[in-house]
Amino acid sequence: MSRRIPAFAFLGAFLALSTLSASGQQPDVRIAGSASTKPLLTGLALAMKHDKGLRVAIDTDPTSLDALDALAQDKAGIALVTKPLTLEDRSQYPDLAFVTIPIGMEVVALGVSDDLWNAGLHTITREAMRGIYEHKITNWRDAGGPDEKVALFNFQEGQGVWEMFAEWLYGDNRKAPLPKVNKVASNEDARDALEFTPGSIAPIAVLFVDGARCHALGIELADRIARPTPEDVAAGIYPIVRPISAMVVGRPVLAIHTVTEFLTGPGGQALVKKSGALGLDAVPKPAPDSGY
Repeated sequence: MSRRIPAFAFLGAFLALSTLSASGQQPDVRIAGSASTKPLLTGLALAMKHDKGLRVAIDTDPTSLDALDALAQDKAGIALVTKPLTLEDRSQYPDLAFVTIPIGMEVVALGVSDDLWNAGLHTITREAMRGIYEHKITNWRDAGGPDEKVALFNFQEGQGVWEMFAEWLYGDNRKAPLPKVNKVASNEDARDALEFTPGSIAPIAVLFVDGARCHALGIELADRIARPTPEDVAAGIYPIVRPISAMVVGRPVLAIHTVTEFLTGPGGQALVKKSGALGLDAVPKPAPDSGY
Protein backbone atom coordinates (compact mmCIF):
# COMPACT_ATOMS: atom_id res chain seq x y z
CA MET A 1 0.00 0.00 0.00
CA SER A 2 1.50 3.36 -0.99
CA ARG A 3 1.84 6.10 1.58
CA ARG A 4 0.69 9.54 0.51
CA ILE A 5 3.03 12.36 1.49
CA PRO A 6 1.16 15.38 2.91
CA ALA A 7 1.65 18.68 1.10
CA PHE A 8 2.98 20.31 4.26
CA ALA A 9 5.80 17.75 4.34
CA PHE A 10 7.01 18.90 0.94
CA LEU A 11 6.68 22.54 2.04
CA GLY A 12 8.69 21.85 5.16
CA ALA A 13 11.37 20.05 3.18
CA PHE A 14 11.54 22.90 0.69
CA LEU A 15 11.90 25.51 3.43
CA ALA A 16 14.60 23.42 5.07
CA LEU A 17 16.50 23.23 1.80
CA SER A 18 16.07 26.94 1.18
CA THR A 19 17.51 27.86 4.55
CA LEU A 20 20.32 25.29 4.56
CA SER A 21 23.04 27.71 3.52
CA ALA A 22 21.69 30.60 5.60
CA SER A 23 21.70 28.50 8.77
CA GLY A 24 25.30 27.43 8.30
CA GLN A 25 24.36 23.74 8.12
CA GLN A 26 26.62 21.65 5.95
CA PRO A 27 24.81 19.49 3.39
CA ASP A 28 25.32 15.75 3.38
CA VAL A 29 25.88 15.96 -0.36
CA ARG A 30 25.95 18.72 -2.95
CA ILE A 31 24.66 18.03 -6.46
CA ALA A 32 25.43 20.15 -9.53
CA GLY A 33 23.33 19.78 -12.65
CA SER A 34 22.85 21.31 -16.07
CA ALA A 35 19.97 23.74 -16.45
CA SER A 36 17.62 21.18 -18.00
CA THR A 37 17.92 18.92 -14.93
CA LYS A 38 16.55 21.56 -12.53
CA PRO A 39 13.08 19.95 -12.12
CA LEU A 40 14.72 16.59 -11.43
CA LEU A 41 17.23 18.14 -9.01
CA THR A 42 14.50 19.90 -7.06
CA GLY A 43 12.40 16.75 -6.75
CA LEU A 44 15.47 14.73 -5.80
CA ALA A 45 16.47 17.11 -3.00
CA LEU A 46 12.97 17.00 -1.51
CA ALA A 47 12.81 13.21 -1.76
CA MET A 48 16.20 12.78 -0.09
CA LYS A 49 15.13 15.06 2.78
CA HIS A 50 11.79 13.30 3.28
CA ASP A 51 12.71 9.67 2.62
CA LYS A 52 16.35 9.45 3.66
CA GLY A 53 16.84 12.35 6.06
CA LEU A 54 19.70 13.67 3.93
CA ARG A 55 20.48 17.36 3.59
CA VAL A 56 21.04 17.94 -0.12
CA ALA A 57 22.22 21.20 -1.64
CA ILE A 58 21.65 21.70 -5.36
CA ASP A 59 23.38 24.00 -7.84
CA THR A 60 22.04 24.52 -11.35
CA ASP A 61 24.81 25.28 -13.82
CA PRO A 62 24.31 26.53 -17.38
CA THR A 63 25.76 23.43 -19.05
CA SER A 64 26.76 19.86 -18.33
CA LEU A 65 30.43 20.83 -18.64
CA ASP A 66 29.95 23.43 -15.89
CA ALA A 67 28.40 20.77 -13.65
CA LEU A 68 31.25 18.40 -14.46
CA ASP A 69 33.76 21.11 -13.57
CA ALA A 70 32.04 21.59 -10.20
CA LEU A 71 32.47 17.86 -9.58
CA ALA A 72 36.12 17.98 -10.63
CA GLN A 73 36.83 20.90 -8.31
CA ASP A 74 35.15 19.12 -5.38
CA LYS A 75 32.40 21.73 -5.25
CA ALA A 76 29.87 18.91 -5.75
CA GLY A 77 29.81 15.22 -4.94
CA ILE A 78 27.53 14.39 -7.87
CA ALA A 79 27.04 16.03 -11.26
CA LEU A 80 23.84 15.43 -13.25
CA VAL A 81 24.84 15.81 -16.89
CA THR A 82 22.93 15.56 -20.14
CA LYS A 83 25.70 14.69 -22.57
CA PRO A 84 27.94 11.70 -23.15
CA LEU A 85 31.34 12.05 -21.52
CA THR A 86 33.85 12.18 -24.38
CA LEU A 87 37.54 11.37 -24.38
CA GLU A 88 38.19 15.10 -24.73
CA ASP A 89 36.10 15.77 -21.61
CA ARG A 90 38.06 13.14 -19.68
CA SER A 91 41.35 14.55 -20.90
CA GLN A 92 40.57 17.83 -19.13
CA TYR A 93 40.81 15.98 -15.82
CA PRO A 94 43.41 13.22 -16.37
CA ASP A 95 43.87 12.49 -12.67
CA LEU A 96 40.18 11.91 -11.90
CA ALA A 97 38.39 8.59 -12.30
CA PHE A 98 34.94 9.69 -13.42
CA VAL A 99 32.21 7.07 -13.09
CA THR A 100 29.07 7.41 -15.22
CA ILE A 101 25.79 6.12 -13.76
CA PRO A 102 23.00 6.21 -16.39
CA ILE A 103 19.61 7.24 -15.02
CA GLY A 104 17.50 8.05 -18.08
CA MET A 105 17.14 9.73 -21.45
CA GLU A 106 15.88 13.17 -22.37
CA VAL A 107 13.66 12.69 -25.41
CA VAL A 108 12.02 15.45 -27.45
CA ALA A 109 8.93 14.54 -29.45
CA LEU A 110 7.41 16.50 -32.30
CA GLY A 111 3.94 17.06 -30.88
CA VAL A 112 1.00 17.97 -33.10
CA SER A 113 -2.57 19.00 -32.45
CA ASP A 114 -5.46 16.55 -32.48
CA ASP A 115 -6.93 17.90 -35.73
CA LEU A 116 -3.72 17.23 -37.65
CA TRP A 117 -3.43 13.72 -36.23
CA ASN A 118 -7.04 12.94 -37.10
CA ALA A 119 -6.43 14.25 -40.64
CA GLY A 120 -3.78 11.54 -41.09
CA LEU A 121 -0.54 13.40 -40.34
CA HIS A 122 1.43 10.82 -38.35
CA THR A 123 5.00 11.26 -39.63
CA ILE A 124 7.31 13.99 -40.87
CA THR A 125 10.77 14.26 -42.47
CA ARG A 126 13.59 16.36 -41.07
CA GLU A 127 13.60 18.36 -44.31
CA ALA A 128 9.89 19.22 -43.91
CA MET A 129 10.41 20.15 -40.25
CA ARG A 130 13.30 22.39 -41.21
CA GLY A 131 11.11 24.04 -43.83
CA ILE A 132 8.47 24.72 -41.18
CA TYR A 133 11.07 26.07 -38.76
CA GLU A 134 12.42 28.46 -41.42
CA HIS A 135 8.89 29.52 -42.49
CA LYS A 136 9.43 28.10 -45.98
CA ILE A 137 6.50 25.76 -45.35
CA THR A 138 3.47 27.60 -43.98
CA ASN A 139 0.69 25.20 -45.01
CA TRP A 140 0.49 21.56 -43.95
CA ARG A 141 -0.37 20.40 -47.47
CA ASP A 142 3.31 20.98 -48.32
CA ALA A 143 4.41 18.63 -45.53
CA GLY A 144 2.04 15.71 -46.12
CA GLY A 145 -0.84 17.11 -44.08
CA PRO A 146 -4.21 18.78 -44.66
CA ASP A 147 -4.83 22.16 -46.28
CA GLU A 148 -4.32 24.09 -43.06
CA LYS A 149 -2.05 26.87 -41.82
CA VAL A 150 1.00 25.78 -39.81
CA ALA A 151 1.22 27.10 -36.24
CA LEU A 152 4.72 26.45 -34.86
CA PHE A 153 5.46 26.82 -31.16
CA ASN A 154 8.97 26.61 -29.80
CA PHE A 155 10.98 27.13 -26.64
CA GLN A 156 13.28 30.05 -25.97
CA GLU A 157 16.69 29.68 -27.58
CA GLY A 158 19.12 28.03 -25.20
CA GLN A 159 16.56 25.97 -23.29
CA GLY A 160 17.09 22.21 -23.26
CA VAL A 161 14.19 21.29 -25.56
CA TRP A 162 15.20 23.97 -28.06
CA GLU A 163 18.85 22.83 -27.99
CA MET A 164 17.95 19.22 -28.75
CA PHE A 165 15.43 20.18 -31.45
CA ALA A 166 17.87 22.56 -33.16
CA GLU A 167 20.72 20.05 -32.85
CA TRP A 168 18.64 17.48 -34.72
CA LEU A 169 17.56 19.94 -37.41
CA TYR A 170 21.01 21.41 -38.13
CA GLY A 171 23.59 19.05 -36.63
CA ASP A 172 24.79 21.91 -34.41
CA ASN A 173 22.31 24.14 -32.59
CA ARG A 174 24.66 27.10 -33.10
CA LYS A 175 23.87 26.89 -36.82
CA ALA A 176 20.12 27.21 -36.28
CA PRO A 177 18.57 30.49 -37.45
CA LEU A 178 16.38 32.28 -34.93
CA PRO A 179 13.11 33.01 -36.73
CA LYS A 180 10.23 34.61 -34.89
CA VAL A 181 7.85 31.94 -33.61
CA ASN A 182 5.25 31.57 -30.90
CA LYS A 183 7.25 30.98 -27.70
CA VAL A 184 6.37 28.62 -24.87
CA ALA A 185 8.05 28.65 -21.47
CA SER A 186 7.50 25.05 -20.38
CA ASN A 187 6.35 21.64 -21.51
CA GLU A 188 2.98 22.32 -19.89
CA ASP A 189 2.65 25.48 -21.98
CA ALA A 190 3.61 23.55 -25.13
CA ARG A 191 0.98 20.90 -24.38
CA ASP A 192 -1.69 23.58 -23.83
CA ALA A 193 -0.74 25.29 -27.09
CA LEU A 194 -1.08 22.00 -28.98
CA GLU A 195 -4.41 21.23 -27.36
CA PHE A 196 -6.03 24.58 -28.11
CA THR A 197 -4.40 25.66 -31.40
CA PRO A 198 -5.50 23.96 -34.65
CA GLY A 199 -2.67 23.13 -37.05
CA SER A 200 -0.04 23.38 -34.35
CA ILE A 201 3.28 21.63 -33.88
CA ALA A 202 5.88 21.99 -31.13
CA PRO A 203 8.95 20.21 -29.82
CA ILE A 204 8.05 18.90 -26.38
CA ALA A 205 9.38 16.45 -23.77
CA VAL A 206 8.00 13.07 -24.77
CA LEU A 207 6.09 12.24 -21.59
CA PHE A 208 3.99 15.39 -21.97
CA VAL A 209 2.52 13.97 -25.20
CA ASP A 210 -0.51 12.06 -23.98
CA GLY A 211 -2.14 10.86 -27.21
CA ALA A 212 -5.33 12.77 -26.43
CA ARG A 213 -4.57 16.48 -26.18
CA CYS A 214 -1.57 16.11 -28.49
CA HIS A 215 0.23 13.39 -30.43
CA ALA A 216 3.85 12.52 -31.29
CA LEU A 217 4.87 12.34 -34.93
CA GLY A 218 7.17 9.61 -36.15
CA ILE A 219 10.30 10.76 -37.97
CA GLU A 220 10.79 9.38 -41.45
CA LEU A 221 14.26 7.90 -41.85
CA ALA A 222 15.75 6.33 -44.98
CA ASP A 223 14.58 2.83 -44.12
CA ARG A 224 11.97 3.14 -41.38
CA ILE A 225 9.88 5.36 -39.13
CA ALA A 226 11.52 6.30 -35.83
CA ARG A 227 9.19 6.93 -32.91
CA PRO A 228 9.91 8.43 -29.47
CA THR A 229 9.32 5.14 -27.66
CA PRO A 230 11.60 3.49 -25.09
CA GLU A 231 12.26 0.71 -27.61
CA ASP A 232 13.38 3.01 -30.45
CA VAL A 233 15.37 5.23 -28.09
CA ALA A 234 17.16 2.24 -26.50
CA ALA A 235 17.92 0.88 -29.98
CA GLY A 236 19.53 4.19 -30.99
CA ILE A 237 16.96 4.75 -33.74
CA TYR A 238 15.05 7.82 -32.56
CA PRO A 239 17.31 10.85 -33.09
CA ILE A 240 16.17 13.69 -30.78
CA VAL A 241 17.65 12.38 -27.54
CA ARG A 242 20.44 12.87 -25.03
CA PRO A 243 21.40 10.85 -21.96
CA ILE A 244 20.94 11.84 -18.33
CA SER A 245 23.72 10.53 -16.12
CA ALA A 246 24.92 10.95 -12.56
CA MET A 247 28.67 11.51 -12.62
CA VAL A 248 30.81 10.78 -9.56
CA VAL A 249 34.52 10.45 -8.88
CA GLY A 250 35.45 6.90 -7.96
CA ARG A 251 33.08 4.39 -6.40
CA PRO A 252 30.11 6.16 -4.76
CA VAL A 253 30.01 5.77 -0.97
CA LEU A 254 27.98 7.05 2.00
CA ALA A 255 25.51 9.82 1.09
CA ILE A 256 26.61 9.86 -2.54
CA HIS A 257 25.87 6.15 -2.80
CA THR A 258 22.46 6.68 -1.18
CA VAL A 259 21.56 9.30 -3.79
CA THR A 260 22.80 7.36 -6.82
CA GLU A 261 21.12 4.18 -5.60
CA PHE A 262 17.86 6.10 -5.21
CA LEU A 263 18.15 7.57 -8.72
CA THR A 264 18.39 4.12 -10.30
CA GLY A 265 15.64 2.66 -8.13
CA PRO A 266 11.84 2.99 -8.36
CA GLY A 267 11.60 6.31 -6.50
CA GLY A 268 14.30 8.01 -8.53
CA GLN A 269 13.01 6.62 -11.79
CA ALA A 270 9.57 8.03 -10.97
CA LEU A 271 11.19 11.46 -10.54
CA VAL A 272 13.03 11.09 -13.86
CA LYS A 273 9.74 10.40 -15.62
CA LYS A 274 7.92 13.16 -13.74
CA SER A 275 10.49 15.58 -15.18
CA GLY A 276 9.42 14.50 -18.68
CA ALA A 277 12.26 12.11 -19.52
CA LEU A 278 12.34 8.36 -20.12
CA GLY A 279 13.90 6.02 -17.58
CA LEU A 280 16.51 3.29 -17.61
CA ASP A 281 14.46 1.11 -19.96
CA ALA A 282 15.26 3.63 -22.72
CA VAL A 283 19.01 3.83 -22.08
CA PRO A 284 20.99 2.21 -24.93
CA LYS A 285 23.03 -0.78 -23.80
CA PRO A 286 26.81 -0.30 -24.18
CA ALA A 287 28.66 -2.35 -26.75
CA PRO A 288 30.32 -5.49 -25.28
CA ASP A 289 33.82 -4.11 -25.98
CA SER A 290 33.14 -0.53 -24.85
CA GLY A 291 34.85 -0.96 -21.50
CA TYR A 292 31.88 0.39 -19.51
